[in-house]
Amino acid sequence: MPKEPKPSILILYHFYKPDDVISARHFSDLSEGLAQRGWNVTVYTSNRYCRSAKKSIPIKNELINGVNVFRFNRPALDQSKNISRMINSFIISLKWLAKIATGKSYDIVLLGTDPQLGYFITPFIRLFRPGCKIALWAFDLYPEIIAKVDRPTFFTRSLPYILSPWARLSYRCMDLIADLGSCMRSAIERYNPSGRLTTLIPWALKEPDKAVQPDEDIRHKLFGDAKLAILYSGTIGKAHTFSDFIELARSLRQRKISAHICFAGRGNALSQLQAMITAEDTNISFAGFANEEELELRLSAADLHLISLREGWQGLVVPSKFFGSLATGRPLIYAGTPDSAIKKWIEQYQIGYYLCSSNSDFVADNLMMLCEQPHLLAELQKRTLETWKEHFSRTKIIDSFDLELRSIIKRERDL
Repeated sequence: MPKEPKPSILILYHFYKPDDVISARHFSDLSEGLAQRGWNVTVYTSNRYCRSAKKSIPIKNELINGVNVFRFNRPALDQSKNISRMINSFIISLKWLAKIATGKSYDIVLLGTDPQLGYFITPFIRLFRPGCKIALWAFDLYPEIIAKVDRPTFFTRSLPYILSPWARLSYRCMDLIADLGSCMRSAIERYNPSGRLTTLIPWALKEPDKAVQPDEDIRHKLFGDAKLAILYSGTIGKAHTFSDFIELARSLRQRKISAHICFAGRGNALSQLQAMITAEDTNISFAGFANEEELELRLSAADLHLISLREGWQGLVVPSKFFGSLATGRPLIYAGTPDSAIKKWIEQYQIGYYLCSSNSDFVADNLMMLCEQPHLLAELQKRTLETWKEHFSRTKIIDSFDLELRSIIKRERDL
């Protein structure tokens, strides 16, 4: 009996190795994971870095850990501006589409949600490659996010409605849509997609084999001599909220609880956050962005991690730092909209606390107990690590991806 050929997949994502932006790492891991599971994997990406638009990657085509990577030239326009992002998205998506129309065929084309609105090419993929299956891994939702700029104009507020018909058509051309949780699923369902919906969440970039003990030097550098170390690590952006964390820190200080909060990261809301801190906030500090080598040590130096999502952003994005916290066995304090997937997971698995303006005293009371009874903190951390291993590890998610992608090919072959 002849051996069945390997399934082939083309993955389209704006950024890829060696870029260290989190989503690029996830798509790199996914690509290599599928190659290890018997797929012929090809990646179309850009020649630019996410955080350094002027910096380019000179190698156009290369084989990276079993993955064929093709980089397409893109203008050196800053990704931090809406108009620049849209121009970048249009150019790179058009180049990919031309290559898809004229190049080899694949069993599946998998798109991400960067470049923004890049998934709008799916009707054309369906036209040029009618036998190809199309899948989407949605990290965030466009065009909805366009209206979330700091000072929206009539045009940016109107754009989601203008683009909605084409978004609906694009979703209906997909055979599989992987969302990041229940809120995002609800937002996608409003487009009445015709393909299968599933939840496949991103994993932690660093996944230790066992519980990691804090590095005392790093812990002291970030949190001083505090008994309870609380860390916010990652992007400090407009999708996040911080006022509840600051009020919690002030409540802890007033109660004379030995706890310290450190905000460590970068983003376009960092200066606004720093402006909220006063000289009296002695139990709040800042640290810069950590590279990948430092990240695991920094995450494990804390006892608990902070995570937030601004009202109105639920379903549009899911903070990736959630998964890094679980992998290090660190429970979470979540501040933000109460109907998010993050809050549901925290309560479902009992791996932290939901924080809002009306329950700050309740959370402070619980943190005081963790300070006074370290065994309670140890039990909470152990439960968090076990939850990650059982539900959120890289191996489990990529295994699920492999099964989902093979299933849509199999359904086609069985027809």
